[in-house]
Amino acid sequence: MTPRTRIAPTPSGFLHTGNALNFLLTQRLASQVGARLRLRIDDLDRERVRPEYVQDIFDTLHRLGIDWQDGPCDAADHQAHHAQHLRLPAYNALLDRLKEHGALYACTCTRNVAVVQGSGSCCGAACRERRIPFEDSAANWRLWVPEGTRAGLLDRSGARMQVDVFAAIGHPVLRQRGVDGRPPRPAYQIASLSDDLAHGTTHLVRGMDLLASSACQWYMAALLEEEAFLAIRFQHHALLQDELGNKLSKSAGAGSFRSQGISAADPGILETHLLRLLEQMP
Repeated sequence: MTPRTRIAPTPSGFLHTGNALNFLLTQRLASQVGARLRLRIDDLDRERVRPEYVQDIFDTLHRLGIDWQDGPCDAADHQAHHAQHLRLPAYNALLDRLKEHGALYACTCTRNVAVVQGSGSCCGAACRERRIPFEDSAANWRLWVPEGTRAGLLDRSGARMQVDVFAAIGHPVLRQRGVDGRPPRPAYQIASLSDDLAHGTTHLVRGMDLLASSACQWYMAALLEEEAFLAIRFQHHALLQDELGNKLSKSAGAGSFRSQGISAADPGILETHLLRLLEQMP
C-alpha cells in the first residue's frame, strides 16, 4: 500500500509560522517514507471561511516550496471539487454507524453548564441517562467515552503510546445543533476521521495540541473496526510559542507571515528561519 500523508489547514485566518513549520515537517516525513502528500482544506466551519484565507493557504505552500500530489490545485478547484460540504453525506453516514453502535447520545447542555464529569461542557452520565431524542433540534450529538478509555496510538517507530481519551477530550460533540437557521452539521472530529479513511492516510503529523483529537479519532475507529486508521503512524510535534509563552493561534490573533516584516524583497528569510526550527525538531 502506498504511504499517504496530508496537510490540513483551516481557512479561519491567515496562516502563521506554526502552520508553516507543520507543513515542512509533513513534507519531510513524506520524503522520508515515500508518501504521497495531499492538501486537504478543513473548511467545514464555513461561517469563518474567507476567500483571502483560502488563497493564503496556496500562497503559503508555494512560497515554502511544498509540492503536493493530491487535493485541490488552487482555490477555484478547491471550491468546485474538494470543499468539505461536498462530503457531508459521508460524514453523516459515519455518524449513523456510531449511532447504531450505541456510541452517541443527544445533549442539550450549553457552554454555561458546569462540567460535572469529563470535559466539553456536558453533564456526562447524567446527561446521557436523560435519553434526549436525537431529533431534538436543540441537541448536539456527543460521543460517549467511558472513564478510563484509552487509545493505543502508534508513533513513527511503530511503538504504541497510550492516551487516556476521557481525560483528554471527555465527551466531544460530533454533530452540532442547528443555530440561527443553519441546519445541524457534523463537527471536526467526525469529518477528520471520515476524510482520513476515504483518502487512505497512513502517516499523520500534528501539533501536540491535537493529541486529544488523535486519541478521539482512534477510539471512534476502534469502535467501528476501521483497522486502517488504527494502523496510522502519528508524529505529534512541539508547538511554537509567542513571546508570552502561548501557542501561536489564528483565533488568538497570531501574526500572519506578512505581519512579520517578511516581504518579497527579503527572499529566503522566512524559509531559513523555519528550517532552523525544523532542525531542532526530533
